[in-house]
Amino acid sequence: MLEHYSTGLELAYFELGEAFKGLADAHVWKRPAEGILSVGELAGHIANGEASRFAGEGVLTSPLIDPRFWYYPRTLATPPSEEQRALTAAEVYAELVRVHTEAVEHLKARNLDLASAAPENSPGRTYAEVLGYMVFHVAYHTGQIYTVRHLLGEETPDN
Repeated sequence: MLEHYSTGLELAYFELGEAFKGLADAHVWKRPAEGILSVGELAGHIANGEASRFAGEGVLTSPLIDPRFWYYPRTLATPPSEEQRALTAAEVYAELVRVHTEAVEHLKARNLDLASAAPENSPGRTYAEVLGYMVFHVAYHTGQIYTVRHLLGEETPDN
């Protein structure tokens, strides 16, 4: 059953890769309007979600794994660090894929019963439910990335 969810996540990451194609480095950390997160902030949010739910809090390290990216209001109130803002579009995407790959490897290595209770940051859900949600989560934020790029005046791959 884990392969079923892994296939969904890999499809979501394929589309996420498309959303990053041609992204201008100058636009990675630029918010297109008040109240709308940047592509880099959305990538950080995706990375945090997978790292914490699949590998566990504090297991993986990355400039994208940062409490500022955990939840929308906190992200709005806390701008990215200088280290984060120095990352190019290619570096953000590569880091996001690295975190994803390592988080999924951690999850697989734990050989969990997918019907068992998920971590504390997903109360009342099973691991199967969390995996299903994370496929949606990546796809949803990929759509936001396309929108941010359009608002910044970029031409994006066909989406």
